[in-house]
Amino acid sequence: MPDSSIDNAFNSSEQRTPARAEAETSHTRSANLLAHLPEAILCFDRNWTITYANAEAARISRLQPRDIGSKIHWELFPETLGTDVEDCYRAVMQTRVPQRIEHFYKPFGLWVDIHVLPTDEGIAVYYRDITDRKQAEALRNQADRRFQQIFDASPDSIVCIDRNWICTFANRAALAILKTDTLVGENLWERFPSNQQEPFRSNYLATMERRVPTEFEAYYPAPLDIWFKVLVRPHEDGIVIFSSDVTDRKGAELLRDASARHLSQVLEITTDAVVSLNRDWNYTFLNRRAKELLSPRRDLLGKNLWREFPAALQSPEILFHYHRAMDQRIPAEFEIFYPEPLNLWLAQQCRPYDGGVVIFFRDVTARRQSDLVLKQQQNLLAAVQHTAQVATWDIDYATGKATFGAGSYPVFGHPFAEIPDFRAFKNIVVPEYIPIIAACAQAAIESGQMIVQEFQVRAADGSILWLESRGQAVFVDGEPTSLRGMTIDINSRKKNEEALVASEARYRVLADLNPQAIWMGAPDGSITYANQGFLDYIGHTVEELGGMGWLDAFHPDDHNRLMERWSHSVATGSVFDIEARMIRAHDSHARWWWLRAQAVRDDSGRVLHWLGVALDIDDRKTFAETLQRRQEETERQRAELETVYRTAPVGLGLFDPVDFRYLRLNDRLAEIIGLPPEEIIGRPITDIAPSGVREIFEQVLATKTMQRHLIEGEFPSRPGEKHFFNLNYSPVFAPDGSIQAIATATLDITHQKKAEAALIQSEKLAAVGRLASSISHEINNPLEAITNLLFLINLSDELPETVRQYVQTAQAELSRVCQIATQTLRFHRQAVGATRVTARDLVDAVLNLYQGRLANSNIRVEASYAAVTTILCFENDIRQVLNNLIANAIDAMRHGGRLLIRAHDATDLSPAFPAPRRGIRITIADTGHGMSPAVQARLFEPFFTTKDLNGTGLGLWISSGIINRHQGRLTLRSSQHPVHHGTIFSLFLPLAETHTPETHPPPPTKHHPLPSPLA
Repeated sequence: MPDSSIDNAFNSSEQRTPARAEAETSHTRSANLLAHLPEAILCFDRNWTITYANAEAARISRLQPRDIGSKIHWELFPETLGTDVEDCYRAVMQTRVPQRIEHFYKPFGLWVDIHVLPTDEGIAVYYRDITDRKQAEALRNQADRRFQQIFDASPDSIVCIDRNWICTFANRAALAILKTDTLVGENLWERFPSNQQEPFRSNYLATMERRVPTEFEAYYPAPLDIWFKVLVRPHEDGIVIFSSDVTDRKGAELLRDASARHLSQVLEITTDAVVSLNRDWNYTFLNRRAKELLSPRRDLLGKNLWREFPAALQSPEILFHYHRAMDQRIPAEFEIFYPEPLNLWLAQQCRPYDGGVVIFFRDVTARRQSDLVLKQQQNLLAAVQHTAQVATWDIDYATGKATFGAGSYPVFGHPFAEIPDFRAFKNIVVPEYIPIIAACAQAAIESGQMIVQEFQVRAADGSILWLESRGQAVFVDGEPTSLRGMTIDINSRKKNEEALVASEARYRVLADLNPQAIWMGAPDGSITYANQGFLDYIGHTVEELGGMGWLDAFHPDDHNRLMERWSHSVATGSVFDIEARMIRAHDSHARWWWLRAQAVRDDSGRVLHWLGVALDIDDRKTFAETLQRRQEETERQRAELETVYRTAPVGLGLFDPVDFRYLRLNDRLAEIIGLPPEEIIGRPITDIAPSGVREIFEQVLATKTMQRHLIEGEFPSRPGEKHFFNLNYSPVFAPDGSIQAIATATLDITHQKKAEAALIQSEKLAAVGRLASSISHEINNPLEAITNLLFLINLSDELPETVRQYVQTAQAELSRVCQIATQTLRFHRQAVGATRVTARDLVDAVLNLYQGRLANSNIRVEASYAAVTTILCFENDIRQVLNNLIANAIDAMRHGGRLLIRAHDATDLSPAFPAPRRGIRITIADTGHGMSPAVQARLFEPFFTTKDLNGTGLGLWISSGIINRHQGRLTLRSSQHPVHHGTIFSLFLPLAETHTPETHPPPPTKHHPLPSPLA
């Protein structure tokens, strides 16, 4: 290009620059003005692309800078499709005619006032947020509707009259009371001419002209024929007339006046005394009977109650009831004894009324005295029944309803309320006695005689009680109406009888085992019994000893002396005491025996039988040999006692009475303390046992009596292990009566205490389970109805798309609620047989129940199921195991983590089974804090828990039992490594039942190292 051309180009460019700059400045000012307008502005091209949005439009419509020029309106705001916004925008785009609409945009919750204008490129939308105005209008309309509803709900007539006496408002009650269909727009005086009469006219004019409220009652004649109570109130446009129909009250007042006269006559002739007191406690009325009881010689009208009867001021009960009736207007009814001058029991009813109180009373002294006698008799009967442990009853023959006498002793081991009829009674009877009792009842009816029967019942605490019932049928007109009788507690008698039988058997065995000769004779001297040792010695049977056959057992030279001495004792009842020689049967050797016998007498002194004993005294001549044998026997018995002491299941100890040091203890006590015996002997009790034991020892020394205590605490040798013990402390006395030692017996009842707590917790869980099952069952019907309704709504062709999406969301959520309810119900139901189920079905049911807790605990669940094989199992039991394992995993991840669940086909090579078994394995792993080896070693022990009061220690123990019953295996691995920490439980379930070996499957195994999948 030549230089001149370049110069011309520069000159032309310099000429255009000021014009362009001015245009750009004007454009910038316009853009700034639009950007800062308080109303929103949007521009669209003909393809509905947003080409411009000012700041207010970007704020209201939530637009981002990247949306301008890149996205179309329907893409950014799909909710406007099919609405009046789309119709308006497309109409302006096509007709080029401006339009205006108001629209509520639900996603943002905004009302907008929209002006749509055509432009050369497309359309421009000018709009602003009018949500506050719309909400105010809605509130105002709602308030108007509420006021209209309130006025229409009022039972009183409400009419508004303007200053020209034209009705401007009338509620429903007004139209009903005034017997008209319309009232608004009509003149008061013309529509109801009787209002020109008094007192209507003067009161209406006073309120309208002088603006003062008025109130009156008046009768409006036909056609209304109504008594009105009218309140007239001024307002800025006229007056408001509030009126109510009091015709019934006016009629009641007339009837009341007539009734008052009749009441006065009735009160005078009634047998009850009636007085009325005003609010100053002065008498205003006394009927005839009240005057007879209270003031036969004086007039009480107008006099003060408290001055005339000062003793009433000393009675808290009278003061309480009278003042409560007078001050709080609360009626009262009571009986009380009033001393001098009345000396009467009075039954009083105190009733408040407008002017004070009315008191009705009657003399019940005679009844109280008879009631007292009756109560004393009833108390005596109740005391007798409780002392004798007797319950009286009456059973209706037709209905089986049982009625128990007052004061009956609860001999059945249940409250009487739990035995309302014969059917409930049969539920507590031991089953084998039910047909016997039924036969006895039938026999009582057929024979009319008293029937006596003993039977057993099961008490509420599970114990078995022995009872004896005596009953007889009651007949009316020859037909049985009821069974009446009594039941007594014979449990102690039965126990005594059983104990007596057992005691007799024991004593017979002891007598037979006794090395001494024991025998018994009848009152006439014939021998009726001899223990087996005695019979074996003499070589005779008891039958052969009858009559004088017993003499054959003795040396012939002693027969006369024996016969003479025995005959004398039998004749006189004196003690039989003699030494004679008896012949040993097996070698015919005669040995000297010492025989003694004494008579056993009844209360009258008559001889019942003779009890005797015979001692072999032949060894007196060989005393040294006898002594040796006795020493050996003593040593043998001492060794037996020592063995019993050492191996007893109860902890036994002996302490010195000064420093309370251990003198000796058995193995069980050393096991309870947790130290070897040699480290305990010689140490004081305060170094070993829990606190508080020394005080008990001192109490034993002070009282010299045995003490029983329940102790709880920890041994220093076992810190952190809380135990419960039943301890008996007994003094050991020296011959002079002093205490030479203190013996203790310790019984560890820790497991019993834990079992009691677990039982309570189990019952609570069972109650919660039953409640959850009941709730799940009850909500299923309404859930099904809601599901059907939502399904029908979704079928509607006229349903907007946005609403259809909400309906579908509601259906999905409702389906989840139904699933949770169903799973909850299935958890509670006890399976009656094994079912086939997949691992996914088992695990997903538990995860669904814990979905909310997992989300709240920030726990991510990673579940995969490679096994689709079904297994035969008790579904609810396995779900209980999975529930325990997953709940424990959640508890171990308090601050979030990962819960990994895997299921796959597997082969078990357990040594408890001879051949490999096919099945499925479910693995549950968590990234929690892990468990120490000490915790793992005790994890499957009953009552062992690391959750303090939040756990029972039975979950894994029960789970282990369930898996063993399914012939499965439950193993675990856990680690507390700072990086790789957590716990894995592996559950194997066989595909089908296998033969259980004679030995029990081994307990769940535990491996401490944790593999890398939890890293």
